[in-house]
Amino acid sequence: MNEKRIQIGEIATAHGIKGFVKLRSFVDDDSLFEDGTVFTSETGAKTLSFKIRGAVKKDLLAEVTGVSDRNGAEALRGTKLYIDRDALPETDDGEYYIEDLKGLTVVDRQGNDIGTILSVENFGASDLLDIKPQSGQSFYIPFTDETVLEVDFDAGKVTVELPETL
Repeated sequence: MNEKRIQIGEIATAHGIKGFVKLRSFVDDDSLFEDGTVFTSETGAKTLSFKIRGAVKKDLLAEVTGVSDRNGAEALRGTKLYIDRDALPETDDGEYYIEDLKGLTVVDRQGNDIGTILSVENFGASDLLDIKPQSGQSFYIPFTDETVLEVDFDAGKVTVELPETL
């Protein structure tokens, strides 16, 4: 799609004394953390790769290539892990990566400009598009088949049917 880097996880904390870390994954497919995959830090200045050794509660237990003690692992705490967008698997129809939706123009059925997608949020019930209009405060609409009629990446727009409550 383009040369975006997408955050798919972060190093939560060190684990043990041999340089292992707990990785917090932000994706459903943990195979993206397979041995040999190279990640970059937020600035791109640091590259890291891991060997997954198991799981600890909701985190992945990983050995960091080139790190052999707790001090080295502690120094990585909070490091956000990015991967090239092109390295991610293709999505199924009707599924999207949030980063791909950000910045798209939102229009109604008649083509009237409603705003721009800032992000996609989920507060427990379902996904919501956070839309910033030309003026005023941003607002949410449900990201459902009834509300989102079409996502057209080539045109850079999302066509929606606004709920009557807006």
